[in-house]
Amino acid sequence: MTMNLIKEQHKSRLLALLASGAKTSPQLQQALAVSQPTVYRLLGSLSRQVVTLGRARATRYAISRNVRGVGSVFPIYKVTETGDVCQLGRLTTLQSGQYWWEPNGQTGELFDHLPWFVQDMRPEGFMGRAFAYSRSAELGIPERLKSWNDDHVLIALAHRGEDCMGNLIVGEESLERYLQGARQTAEAINSSERVETYPDLVREAMAGDPPGSSAGGEQPKFAALVMENEELRHVLVKFSPSTRFANGRRWADLLICEQIALQIIEERGIGAVSSELIESNDRVMLEVTRFDRCGQLGRLPMLSLEAVDNEYCGELDNWIAAAARLESSGRLSTDDANKLRWLAVFGNLIANTDQHFGNISLLMDDGGRSFTLAPAYDVPPMLYRPQENEIPERTFSPKLPQTGALEQWHDAHQWAVRFWRAAAEDKRISKEFRSICDQNLKTVQGLLNGPQLLV
Repeated sequence: MTMNLIKEQHKSRLLALLASGAKTSPQLQQALAVSQPTVYRLLGSLSRQVVTLGRARATRYAISRNVRGVGSVFPIYKVTETGDVCQLGRLTTLQSGQYWWEPNGQTGELFDHLPWFVQDMRPEGFMGRAFAYSRSAELGIPERLKSWNDDHVLIALAHRGEDCMGNLIVGEESLERYLQGARQTAEAINSSERVETYPDLVREAMAGDPPGSSAGGEQPKFAALVMENEELRHVLVKFSPSTRFANGRRWADLLICEQIALQIIEERGIGAVSSELIESNDRVMLEVTRFDRCGQLGRLPMLSLEAVDNEYCGELDNWIAAAARLESSGRLSTDDANKLRWLAVFGNLIANTDQHFGNISLLMDDGGRSFTLAPAYDVPPMLYRPQENEIPERTFSPKLPQTGALEQWHDAHQWAVRFWRAAAEDKRISKEFRSICDQNLKTVQGLLNGPQLLV
């Protein structure tokens, strides 16, 4: 067998090895049964096909993978609190579903999945489904969000990801769209005109074309920019169906309860989103000010608890356990961990059964080494949400003190009593649901009967 033929065989085998994932030089030497110099010569002859990742002993070799229409290299930028932009690093897509993330001036990292901080940007919920439906033909991606894979996420983010939650932007085109928008005069809604304007945005949202960003959450909503007292606020607005129907009346009751809960949390000294209720055209709308935005252009580095826990722990069990994990690892302060525990207990006592990891957010420091608890949001008594057009009867059975949050239970209990009392007395809420709130007040008060927990 000639030397040229042997060399070609080695090259073919090397490419096959790299097609299954990134490899180090020692791994290639062992698999090919050749020396280090031979591997380097082979890699040199394949320089147009093979990419070098990292430096020194941590160097790996891989084959890049083109994502349709956007290539294999994705610059990732962050928007500062003042609206300025700087590049954080570059993401390279590789064969075998791997990704190489190389922050500017730092050691790169190999991922076997779309990196958590990018995965967290994917469109979700009501607005995400509308985004997928309205942009599918334009971007050549499935119109059903459930059918998206990681490539579809990257295509969407690179082409139309200029206004995602948080402060990251993926790709040159989305960056240019952000910069173009920054140069234009903001189209803000005057706060005094919301009653007249919001119903039009509701109709757009229900038609499948909500304005603004692809924020998560299943509750129908839209995004808007509001001018109030000469200051700009980015807001998300949830809205009920028409209150002429039973399911609309129930959703309206839940939105009113959510605002009460947010106010209670704020009074307790735990951050919560600023909110306002607006009624128009037989709908109740809950407007909340976004905490990941500063003025017209500034942004904050927000990530969901789901993304953080997935990356560092991979449990996704409950908020109380997550608080303990993040506290013990030093990623969350003891004060914030206790606040997260309190929110979990309080949520249980106000029938918030929707305590999934996407309903808690964290603000990230520059290096992603630690996090701060973001303001609370999405805290209605979801036990009572309608099912399609039906209003099922529900039994409220709050849990007794939970291991891991015993110290928070008594305090959260007192504030939950305040919540149910306030809801039972709020005349904006339907008489039927006020009766439920009054019964729940008695149920929560009754939890103190019997042996007491001393902490």
